[in-house]
Amino acid sequence: MAEQKQEKNTCSIVRRIFKWIGLSILILLILLALVVEAPKKIVILLLIILAAFTALPKSARKWFWLGVGVLVLVMIIWVFLPEDNEGWRPYTFDKELAALEARYAIPDEGNAALVYNEIFETLDTDSNQPEFFLKTKPSSKDEPWLSKDHPETDEWLKGHQNTIEKLIETAQKEKCLFPLITDPLTQSEGMKSLAKIRRCVFLLVSSANNDIAEGQTDAGIEKYICVLQIAHHLHQQPILLYYQVSVIESLSLQKLNRFIMEGRPTEAQLQLISSSIKNLHNNWSSDLRNILDIENLYAKNMLCGMNYEINQQGKTRFSRGSLASALGQTRNGTYTRRKCAKLGTIFAWLYIPSSPEKIGKFVDAGFEKHYAMTRPDFDWNTQSDQQKPKFKFNYGYMVEFMTSMTYPVYYTIHETYLKYLTLRRGSRLLIAIKQYHNENNTWPPNLNAIKSAAPAEAFIDPVTGNPLQYENHGERFSLYGETANIWPK
Repeated sequence: MAEQKQEKNTCSIVRRIFKWIGLSILILLILLALVVEAPKKIVILLLIILAAFTALPKSARKWFWLGVGVLVLVMIIWVFLPEDNEGWRPYTFDKELAALEARYAIPDEGNAALVYNEIFETLDTDSNQPEFFLKTKPSSKDEPWLSKDHPETDEWLKGHQNTIEKLIETAQKEKCLFPLITDPLTQSEGMKSLAKIRRCVFLLVSSANNDIAEGQTDAGIEKYICVLQIAHHLHQQPILLYYQVSVIESLSLQKLNRFIMEGRPTEAQLQLISSSIKNLHNNWSSDLRNILDIENLYAKNMLCGMNYEINQQGKTRFSRGSLASALGQTRNGTYTRRKCAKLGTIFAWLYIPSSPEKIGKFVDAGFEKHYAMTRPDFDWNTQSDQQKPKFKFNYGYMVEFMTSMTYPVYYTIHETYLKYLTLRRGSRLLIAIKQYHNENNTWPPNLNAIKSAAPAEAFIDPVTGNPLQYENHGERFSLYGETANIWPK
């Protein structure tokens, strides 16, 4: 009898120990959740469990846990119920997209992008291109070449003559706007267009190099300038991918610089080149703000498309399978995968905000420091001072962390922009230097000698704000800036 009583007391002590250990862990979890600012749903759930163990009378606890069991059973049944996915799609901020499309709208007859898309549809991208077109070093796009040295490339380019002529005609249009890329599910279409643009530019440059070597300089210059105008069209796009590819203008500027300095350009040709470069105008601050508007909406659509769905009536719900569902993988996957993804929706409910609009506000907050970069007085030397956000276990932190990861990208783009702005200005100076040489049969002793032949801004290095560096070496000269070597040292 005494042994049974002792054994009972021992079991009671063990239960109490486990109870207090459990309560201690639960309290620590609540404190930790408060410290890391966990979602309110998780904190409330932990507090309910704590109350069930402490404040709730023992006689009512069995009913509480019975209710919990029923709730779990209902969720399990819900997971295995057939899902009606007809008419549901990943959530997107369509009103915001419509506002942006209205802001950038261009009449169809004046939109070069529509003609580019027609060219892309018929552009031959087969793999039977000549080795000399791209694969060799140097290739047909690197330097002038004669048809007799590469007859297969010459014949191949002639097969693309209609495309080249249409590109030259299309580039004359002033305005260009490709479809805005704000939906992750359609981003691949933009990538395909960029690949086609790259092919078109290489066709033009390769053909122009051949024209220059064959003495058809006017035709070659026309194609080089066409590339500049395509770059100008890409600069008009408020889309990060297109803006990055607009650096193709450097490919043309380098070729034009070589022709200016090593060829025998006429005064009319020099004036034409100068005028074409002058037309390459864009404003970094406004360009960046436009890009950020698109990137902001893209981030909203990506995050909300992962977590919410919307139907034709405008009703929203949590996505049945989060990212996998948004990408169309869950509904086409195995039965087990679909059910596991649906089960994940229940856990996502605890962590994810209750509406897409709340996620949108988190994204807007995360982009605030990005928009600060559009101010004219923004200090681009502050990148090293940027710190990662303090860890918090909530969705707002995740969004802030994701947006902070993209912050350095814009510094890189800004550096690239300044580099090619330097090249533009340098090309203007090279024309003035060449004109001076034509008149005096010698290179100018310094840049002051051509001061009246180029605009004042052309002499300034946009990186440092100081004059571009010019050195006269007698038979040759060098012109360079902080980030760009305009003419070889």
